[in-house]
Amino acid sequence: MRRVLLALALAPWVACSEADTQPTAASTAAIASPTPRAAVSIEPPLLRLGEVAVVEVVVVTPPDHRVHPVTPPERVDGFWLLDAETLPVERRPSRWTQRTRIRVRAREVGKSEWPRLRIEVDGPEGDRTALETEPRPLEVVSVLPEFPDQTATFPYRLPDAAPSRTPALAAAAAGALAALAAVALARRVRRRRRAGAAAAPAAPEVPWGAALAGLDAAVGELDTDWRRSADRAGCALRRYVTQRFGQPLAFRTTEEALALAPPFALATRWAALLDVLRALDAVRFRPDEAPDASARVRQAIGEARRWVEGSIPPGSAR
Repeated sequence: MRRVLLALALAPWVACSEADTQPTAASTAAIASPTPRAAVSIEPPLLRLGEVAVVEVVVVTPPDHRVHPVTPPERVDGFWLLDAETLPVERRPSRWTQRTRIRVRAREVGKSEWPRLRIEVDGPEGDRTALETEPRPLEVVSVLPEFPDQTATFPYRLPDAAPSRTPALAAAAAGALAALAAVALARRVRRRRRAGAAAAPAAPEVPWGAALAGLDAAVGELDTDWRRSADRAGCALRRYVTQRFGQPLAFRTTEEALALAPPFALATRWAALLDVLRALDAVRFRPDEAPDASARVRQAIGEARRWVEGSIPPGSAR
């Protein structure tokens, strides 16, 4: 009974103490309401050539503040700026958050830095605050696998073949293929006999002839589609180097070509070849249309043609 009476006597005092120590709604809002600040995040910060990173600029302000549109930098070394999007403002009782997402594509190997951004914020009373974001590191690496101990050139990339666990089945498959080949050969011989005397086989086209024809076709497409023209020229030049010198460039990127050891026949001409391929790639993979794109493609095709003509053996027909 004494405990009950003591609790009833202390109840008003406890209630008053809790009211004194508990913050009001206004003070809570004042404490939670942040000062304007901005930050930048990049995902991922380490990219391979051709990959896309998302740069997010976040500006947090107290309510009723207006953030001026975030302007992406005009240039970031090693990257193409693809697009920028301002997301709807996230409004909460204590803060407003504005996000701007910028997409960039990696185009050159090396370390770079996302520069500082200056962002202006207007308060409800008309006062303006200038915010600055901290720079962020960026790095682009090659698409080549990491083989630090590799000293010889990489071989042709062939499909991986799993070792056969049943030799008998493999032998049966080989026998079936041999039988099919024999049947196909017999049919071909019968067709030739029915056709009469076989015509003289046509002379095989020389590699440089096919390359020059491909470059001429690229020039023909220049006025209608300069990007397709650059693509056709780059493919023609890569096929020619593969057929003529046995260098596997037909299905390799320019960055992969940098890791290859040039053959002896191209020791003095390898750097010029890579310069031409880089000039064509700079137009082929550019996301926007450069004002001088056609002129750059025409110049690169001319350099590719001179490179092919300089590699033709003396006295050979074109």
